[in-house]
Amino acid sequence: MLRIDIQSSPPVVTLLCSGRIVLGVEAETLRCMAEGRPERRVVLDLHQVHALDAAGLGLLVDLHCRAQQGDRSVRVANPSPRVRRLLSLTNLNSLLQFSDLDALELALAGERAMSA
Repeated sequence: MLRIDIQSSPPVVTLLCSGRIVLGVEAETLRCMAEGRPERRVVLDLHQVHALDAAGLGLLVDLHCRAQQGDRSVRVANPSPRVRRLLSLTNLNSLLQFSDLDALELALAGERAMSA
């Protein structure tokens, strides 16, 4: 099961995910939450995600690509060791923007970069 807590501080929203991001309801729930937000910057905090399958990885890539097309950004924050390993093994750490910063620091860094 996936649980998503929302911390909104426009123009940034942080989706604090816990549980698993896998094929089915979990992946679609995250997709709907991330794409349905009005904020332009979406931070996915994956610190408490303990399972991620191919559908979950594909979802992260899809959210990243759609965000770029729509003048938005999606960042991955605080990936758990298991998620970090999967991102590294699949070389997605070179595509996705991710960091170990806390959500507030990440949001501020993103805003500074966008205004520069």
